[in-house]
This record gives sequence, C-alpha cells and structure tokens, in this order.
Amino acid sequence: MDAIVSDIVVVLDKRWENNLAEAVQILKDSGMEIRNADDDNSVVEGSIDAGKVHDLEKLDCVDYVRRVFTYEANYPPGDPRDRDGL
Repeated sequence: MDAIVSDIVVVLDKRWENNLAEAVQILKDSGMEIRNADDDNSVVEGSIDAGKVHDLEKLDCVDYVRRVFTYEANYPPGDPRDRDGL
C-alpha cells in the first residue's frame, strides 16, 4: 500500500466566499488534489492523504471538512506516488 487517501468535501469559511481562487490555492499547497470548486456554494471537492485532513481543518479558509470516503491506494511502479515499488 502506498497511501491512505480520503475523498473530501471542504466548506469554506464565509469570510472567503469572494476569494475562492486563493482558498483553492491554499488547499492545494496543503496537499489537496482539487476535483471541483463550486463558487456559488463555497465548496471544494477533492482528495488528500488521510493523515493531512486535520491540518486542513485548522486552515483559516476552512469552515468544515467532510470525509466522504477513505481508501488504501496502491499506485503502479513508475508512478510518482508509488512508495513501495510494487
């Protein structure tokens, strides 16, 4: 196994509702892979290493993080995310 990944939904803090692009960049810099960013609802969907979810919850731009699904990931050899070479 290379990683434990959580698919998540992040609800942004109301203070960031007019600054989605900056909030998304902060989430990316914190390790989140973004799949969708909904400006109308201030919601960002994506995935992150399960161990980093608590760090996201502490960010100023984040109001709430919901774990939708958590799974073990095993990436193929040659993939930059492959940690075990299997």
